Amino acid sequence: MNQIYLVYKTDANHSYASRDLIGVGLSKEHAIFLCYQQAKKEGEEIDDEQKHNLLNLKQTQGYAGTGEFDFELVKTNTLL
Repeated sequence: MNQIYLVYKTDANHSYASRDLIGVGLSKEHAIFLCYQQAKKEGEEIDDEQKHNLLNLKQTQGYAGTGEFDFELVKTNTLL
């Protein structure tokens, strides 16, 4: 394994300064599942539009809860 997905909760503008790391996934599917888990924890749902955004844009846009979700692929053993 030489790459992982970092999953963040951000403000509505996806600003880097607002990023809170909420999980680490081994695949894109794991990263999206972590977003679903956090939404459920917040008492919200990821609807079909947001699922589409996560699959294609790697972020939500207009999530019903507070803030947005975002994830990125990073190589392991790399300085960020």
